[in-house]
Amino acid sequence: YDGLWLTEAAATMPGGWHRTGDVGHLDHEGRLWIEGRLAHLIRTALGPVTPIGIEHTVAELPTVALAAAVGVGPPGSQQVVVVAVPADGVKRPELAGEEFAARIRATVDVDVAAVFAVPSLPVDARHNSKIDRTRVAAWAEPILAGGRIGRL
Repeated sequence: YDGLWLTEAAATMPGGWHRTGDVGHLDHEGRLWIEGRLAHLIRTALGPVTPIGIEHTVAELPTVALAAAVGVGPPGSQQVVVVAVPADGVKRPELAGEEFAARIRATVDVDVAAVFAVPSLPVDARHNSKIDRTRVAAWAEPILAGGRIGRL
């Protein structure tokens, strides 16, 4: 963090450790697997869930071009929502059809509260490739509270 002394001080820990803001796990062979950013962690009633595994699993389906998994609701009781771009496309955001949603739910090992089909997913302006999960979650939350499905 060249020139950002406060940011550097907040990220540096005693002993030379550095807070990256990433989360991950060690597998049975001691390998470290990075699973995304702490800010994108979905905090469900059953414990934390990282979106990366869900997204990769869903995106492997032949009917899905790209997917985002986000948490909706208060931390500690968030619901998992999958927002996917169907391989054959859609014209506007919509609640996913029963068959499309069922295939997605069957591939993941967490309960999915809702599945939406969208024409595209927003990306982070800084990288133009990373899914903007914060924006996706902010879009999905009012819909799950009974609001209309608008543009993403």
